[in-house]
Amino acid sequence: MGPARAAGADIEAAAALEIVSYAEGYPYFIQECGKAVWDAATSSPIGVEVVNSVRPLVEAKLDAGFFRVRAERAAAHELQYLRAMASLGPGPHKASAVAKALGKRSAQLAPTRARLIEKGLLYTPAYGLAAFTVPQFDRYLVRNYAERD
Repeated sequence: MGPARAAGADIEAAAALEIVSYAEGYPYFIQECGKAVWDAATSSPIGVEVVNSVRPLVEAKLDAGFFRVRAERAAAHELQYLRAMASLGPGPHKASAVAKALGKRSAQLAPTRARLIEKGLLYTPAYGLAAFTVPQFDRYLVRNYAERD
């Protein structure tokens, strides 16, 4: 809020909290949302309504760059794994749950999961679990990659 004040503007505490909440605390998402809010604001203090109004713009920007670049690191079969995992929600998820969603056994998918971890798209917060390394990646995958039958 300091830079806004230095520029002669202010942001309501609720609006700042909404940005952090939407961004799930992820610094880059906070930056992108903050920039969009700043560009859209027409008065001070900047309120929650401005934050909510720019959310589709922020999501589109993240989809076009931040998330797309990550998804492009994955091979087609890896994208299937990621999409199946995304269909289960933000996670973390058991490898067996992802395998079940794909109609396979965990052992069959272990190399794919390991490769996604190597590529920095997943991490293991506990034994047998995997989670996306960035928030909202699950939502991006659901929006942009159709489930396979």
